[in-house]
Amino acid sequence: MTNSGRKFEIFYAKSVKSDLDKIAKQDLPKIKLAIEKLQDFPNISNIKKLTAHPLADFRLRVGNYRLLFDVEWENKKIYILKIGHRKDVY
Repeated sequence: MTNSGRKFEIFYAKSVKSDLDKIAKQDLPKIKLAIEKLQDFPNISNIKKLTAHPLADFRLRVGNYRLLFDVEWENKKIYILKIGHRKDVY
C-alpha cells in the first residue's frame, strides 16, 4: 500500500469526548500526541489489528489506555470510536 504523501484525516465519534473526560489529566497529552501520530497510519508502532471486535478494527496502545479505531483506506480517514483504560475497552 502506498502512502501518496497524503496524511489520514482524524474523526471522532461523539462518545469520545466523554471518554476523554474520564481520563486522568496527566495522561491526556500523551494520548493527544498519539492521536496526532495516527495521521501517519500505518507507519506507527503499538497498533494491533483486532479480530472479531464488535466496535473497531484496530487498537492503538498508549500506556494503560487503548484507542479503538476504524480506517477508511480509500478516503484516508480514521474514525476514533472509543478511548479508555485497557480494562474497560475490551
